[in-house]
Parts: sequence; structure tokens; C-alpha cells
Amino acid sequence: MPHVAPDVDLAGLWSPEWDRLWSAVQDLDLVVTQHGGNGTPDYGKDPASGVIFLMEVPFFAHRNLAHLTMSGVFERFPNLKYVMTEQGVAWAVEELRRMDAYHAQMKHGRVGELGFSADIVLPLKPSEYFDRNVWIGASFPSPGEAEAIKQLGTHKIMWGSDYQHHEGTYPFSTESLRRAFHSWDEVEMKQVLSENAAEVYAFDLEALAPLAAEHGPTIDEVKAPLDGIPKGATSPAFFKA
Repeated sequence: MPHVAPDVDLAGLWSPEWDRLWSAVQDLDLVVTQHGGNGTPDYGKDPASGVIFLMEVPFFAHRNLAHLTMSGVFERFPNLKYVMTEQGVAWAVEELRRMDAYHAQMKHGRVGELGFSADIVLPLKPSEYFDRNVWIGASFPSPGEAEAIKQLGTHKIMWGSDYQHHEGTYPFSTESLRRAFHSWDEVEMKQVLSENAAEVYAFDLEALAPLAAEHGPTIDEVKAPLDGIPKGATSPAFFKA
């Protein structure tokens, strides 16, 4: 599902105008998946427009977590499944803290100069809706982002290689996994590398097992620390802390 850009004539995802869609998606047990890279305003043809796009595109992707959470979409549709993919992962730690802090203040009727009536205050904390309704597709995470994954909960994150883009991990996907996850235990690895995606998208892991055995990698291979960056690697997985 594309993001809603701020300069288009569509209601924001926080609007009840979208409730018919959320209701149908929930009833059909579908998964709403939003990919980073769109939802930005039109920057025109200025020479700097490309770099401004790079700087701002994460914001226009990340903001949907607050839109859907704080507006009560996940409260009204408790079985809605929402995936945010290829838009980083570490940012969500602070965003959830910020939403939880605002939620706590709203329960007392005010956030700074803004007043809030009791009927607008969600019964659950935003982080609790995240744990129930949201998953993140983490493309080529770094060791630092692997730590953020643990803070968010290893049951909420699905690893991705971003094949076949230039920034993807192929043909060094195993090496990227070794760099990020070599210190993890087997339970955590299996969650992030297979089980979470299977749960969200209803994959049959038993049916996929022969392909996994053929193409790997194994847990033991991922547990081997990476000695250095592979020659020819271009993925941010190898250059981010």
C-alpha cells in the first residue's frame, strides 16, 4: 500500500475515511504492507531535490506508525496486521518511547498547551498496539540495528536482503547475517530470519524446509563472526555501525 503524500488530495491514514478499507483487510485476514521510498511531496527539478528526498523520505514513511496508532486505527481494528518494510528499524525504539510518553500525558488531560478529552485517550499504550498489530521488515540491518531489534522484540522483526537492488546484501547475504547476528542465540535467529515472516504471511515452513536446506545458511554458519568486509560488497549492512 503506498503512503499518502502531504501534497495530494487524499485523507491522511488517521482519518475514519479509511475505516472501510481497514475493516475489509481485517475481515479477509490480509496484511497491510508499506514500503519506504514514497509518500514524499513533489520536490521539483531543483539540483538539490534528490538529496532532500534522501533526507526526508524516512520521515514520510515512519510517520504512518503514529498516524495509525495514535488515531485509534489499531484500537478499532484489533486484528489488523501492519508491516513497515525497508525503512530502517532503530528509529522505532525512540518513536515508541515518544508515543508512550505523550499517551501518559494525555491521560491527565493535557500535553503542554493542548488539551485532550478522555474519549480521545487510547485504552492501551502505543507500544502495546505495536506489539499486537505491527511488524517491521528490516532490510540489511547492521550490528547496531540488531541491538535495536532486541529492544523492540525479536518476535516483531523480519530480516530482508533487498534483493536485487544495489544496496541489497546479495551475493553476500550470509556474510551480512554473520556481521549482524553472530552473537544471537538460535531462538532469536529463527524468529527474525524465518518464523516471524511465516507467521505474518502464512508461509508453510515445513514445505519450505527442503529449499532452506538447499540454499542455507545454517545457524552455525551465521554464528561465525565476520572477519572483514567482502570485496565488492555495496550493501549498507557492511558499512553501518
